[in-house]
Amino acid sequence: MDRNARHLNMPRTFTWVAMLLGTALHAQNLVPNPSFEQVSSCPSFASQLDRAAPWTNPTLGTPELYHGCAPLSSYVSVPNNTTGGFQYARTGQGYAGLYTWRTDIANMREYAQVQLSAPLQAGTCYRVSMYVNMPNDQPYACDGFGAHLSAAPLTANNGQVLPVPPHIDHTAGALITDTLGWTLISGIYDATGGERYLTIGNFRNDANTQTQLIHTGTWYTTSAYLLVDDVSVEAIPLELDLGPDTLLCSNNALLLDATTPGASYLWSDGGTGPTLAVSQPGTYWVTVMLGACSISDTIVVSGGGPPRFDLPERLAICPGGSVEVDATVPGASILWMDGDTNAIRTISTATLWTVTATNACGSTTAQVDVRRDLCPCIPFLPNAFTPNGDGINDTVGPQFRCGSGEVTWSIHDRWGSLVFEGASLDVLWDGTIGGQPVVEGTYVWSARVLGTGDEHSVYMGHVTVLR
Repeated sequence: MDRNARHLNMPRTFTWVAMLLGTALHAQNLVPNPSFEQVSSCPSFASQLDRAAPWTNPTLGTPELYHGCAPLSSYVSVPNNTTGGFQYARTGQGYAGLYTWRTDIANMREYAQVQLSAPLQAGTCYRVSMYVNMPNDQPYACDGFGAHLSAAPLTANNGQVLPVPPHIDHTAGALITDTLGWTLISGIYDATGGERYLTIGNFRNDANTQTQLIHTGTWYTTSAYLLVDDVSVEAIPLELDLGPDTLLCSNNALLLDATTPGASYLWSDGGTGPTLAVSQPGTYWVTVMLGACSISDTIVVSGGGPPRFDLPERLAICPGGSVEVDATVPGASILWMDGDTNAIRTISTATLWTVTATNACGSTTAQVDVRRDLCPCIPFLPNAFTPNGDGINDTVGPQFRCGSGEVTWSIHDRWGSLVFEGASLDVLWDGTIGGQPVVEGTYVWSARVLGTGDEHSVYMGHVTVLR
């Protein structure tokens, strides 16, 4: 997820952190010929829905195709037709017409069916929508109209109610009475996967369909009938992001936003609005519900202020040495005075070092005084060597573990007699005295060292001559 949050050092400042991306602006409609515009030929009479392919009639009903290209004598012209009906299409110049209830034929229904351009994907939510209109030449208004989605086409060898439930249905008891405009019927469907066919019509039987006589003196006298236009099935990609776990600065507030049209909400504190104002540290979650579909997200909000360093005021380094400095502050970025952004770094220059840490609540600067120390430079000699002229380990001399300094050193035998004396590090003993090889055995060495201090230090040890 892309998670961006800004925190301002201002009292009770609200910061927008998250947003739910609901219906895509240009979602693909999986219903081909959704407004019945494309026709193989103009309808010449009633019951010719199949001319708006791929729409079909799945039962023995007689659904109509109305179109502006049809002549008035066809009974299905737009906007006028022979029976006195008048209705402009919502889009273009075509729409369908279906019986939804009749007084003279029990449970008589008509349906329209279409194969979608692609099967529905399991676990994906789809918005199924259509617009309906009560014709002004029909006497009865009804409340029943919806849609069913199936993997295989629905068929029946009669003109009765199809024995399947509607997945999207108009509100029971809400009569569709608008004869001028178009009434939206819409709902959310959570696909099981593989649904390829959409069937629309009234799936309620007579006992569950409410009707009311609205018009008298109409050409038709026994029916409830609806015109249908602009049918759609569109995927709804739910994308919820409350942002990364974040820091809530003192006296500030955070606004978590999960707004999406048509959704309902449940927040961790029981809130049901699209947003939640956060003023205290804690763990917050929200579930966004769109019909049968839902998505959730959680964010951890920590409390705090500007970053705080845990650094020593002074550090010492020996000549030629270095020291590691750790300026790590959780959740903060680091910037040293020389532009380095690494929190942990090795420093070998003695000076007053400045480092700044920045987090969402502000910045803090600290200094570390790195100084050179009067470090002892301890010499080291091997405890044995082999002065046999083979070019390997034939000489011995002091080496320093740190820094440079002045050294005078000497070798004595076990009786204390001076065997060798050197005035610098470059003067090495080759295991002889007066040009003659000394006998094998253990000898004592001593070194007088002037390092970075003001006084000499004397070190002693043993070295063995092996031949």
